[in-house]
Amino acid sequence: LLDGTLEGYFPLAEQFSTQAEPAYCGLSTLVMCLNALALDPRRVWKGPWRWFDESHLDCCVPLHVIRDRGLSMPEFACLAR
Repeated sequence: LLDGTLEGYFPLAEQFSTQAEPAYCGLSTLVMCLNALALDPRRVWKGPWRWFDESHLDCCVPLHVIRDRGLSMPEFACLAR
């Protein structure tokens, strides 16, 4: 802390998210990062809140496929774009 090297830790720690499914580790990681960066998902999560959620990340690979086998790195990169 005194060296100023943990500045990125706190926004990330505030967005800690446990994965909803065993194979959703990639989705949960991406959700945490996107929310820590304060990016707007351009849709409502619950109520008035606009946060990324694992259920929002179904553009490159269907969620049922991810639930069965997880994500490859190219698929993770596709979702991050």
